[in-house]
Amino acid sequence: MQYSLVLFGAALVHAANAEHLNHAHRHERRVVDTTVEWVYTTVTRYVTAGEDVPAAASQYHQAPSAVSTPVDPTTEVAASSVPTTTSSSASAEKAILASSVYSTSTSSSSEAVPTSYAAPTTSTSSAEQAPSAYSSATTTTSTQTSASGITKSSLTPRGKKAGLSGYVGCQEKEAFADLAPYISWYSDYTATTPDSQGVQGIPMLWGGDGSTCADTQARLAAYNSLVATNTVPEIMFGFYEPDCNCPDSSEMTTGEAASDWDSLIAPLAKEGTVLGSPSMCKQKDEDFLTPFKSAISTEWDVTSVHINKPDLDGVKAVVEYYWNTYQKPIWVSEFACVNDTPSWSPCTDQTQVNSLINDAVAYFQSNEHVVAFGPSNGNGLGNVWPLTDSAGKLTTSGQTYLNAIKSL
Repeated sequence: MQYSLVLFGAALVHAANAEHLNHAHRHERRVVDTTVEWVYTTVTRYVTAGEDVPAAASQYHQAPSAVSTPVDPTTEVAASSVPTTTSSSASAEKAILASSVYSTSTSSSSEAVPTSYAAPTTSTSSAEQAPSAYSSATTTTSTQTSASGITKSSLTPRGKKAGLSGYVGCQEKEAFADLAPYISWYSDYTATTPDSQGVQGIPMLWGGDGSTCADTQARLAAYNSLVATNTVPEIMFGFYEPDCNCPDSSEMTTGEAASDWDSLIAPLAKEGTVLGSPSMCKQKDEDFLTPFKSAISTEWDVTSVHINKPDLDGVKAVVEYYWNTYQKPIWVSEFACVNDTPSWSPCTDQTQVNSLINDAVAYFQSNEHVVAFGPSNGNGLGNVWPLTDSAGKLTTSGQTYLNAIKSL
């Protein structure tokens, strides 16, 4: 998860802030043939493509993203059976993706993370306040559904918090079929995530015009094509970690992100779309959302939160920070087991991973401020955490997550 801070002041400040600019994702990437599918609306499916993260000293190692698929990078996503028509935006997107070589960044694998990055906080009285005007469905069962879908007053999809942060094509895998009866939502990090097997696709605009990442314009074209069809999504998240560097995050200043938010995301609110905030790669050490919030004309409705911690104390600290700071319902759009201090290191012990999954699921489910949660499921998180293997089947960690959510 990469970020770029608003640079204000002397060059010395710029140099100091540069220490934070390489909390970089490590992705296994692959090129995917991408088209726009027309079935009364435009559907574009793609994965991230871009250049390697520039080498730079950093205190942060960017958390791996679930955008990438755990399957072999030479394997193509299964083609959709829906008749397709290639549009100009799809052609541009395809050209951009095809010209990019996916790579894994390891430049910051041993970089130190500030001690405060993982320091747990103590719950305050404000964290215990009951939220107003939204339902987190803390005691719901798998039989509960929302007749009206996601709204500002009913944010938990289909009455079930559990979900999955996947990758393009993840809904075609065996693991997804195993999880589908027990999850309500999934994300593939595109603006046109399709519903599948009774699971709601949750869309996002990865980056706006302010992002200079290689595939931003292709993603933006797909989003604009969706909007042009007058399709009104129930919810839309934007943007993906603008406080981290390209190519694995959208890398925008707060000013650029605010401008793109007001012009691209905010107009959907007038149509009834629930707005999800930009996600942050620095977790509770972020300093992006406060100035962003001050600069936008329309606030977000639900805060998108990424958590990469080794234990429940770390998980709680992040959730409490976002609730205490922004007082908005929380959508944990990614969580994973990571020993993030003094340096970034994915958990390697299966027992530790299992404990984090079980503890986090129980905590998210019981926390009235958390309306949804889903584990990261991409490469770059080591060999133990990933929920699916190269064949698209559940791993031990995936089975642990499945068992944890079965009883919810």
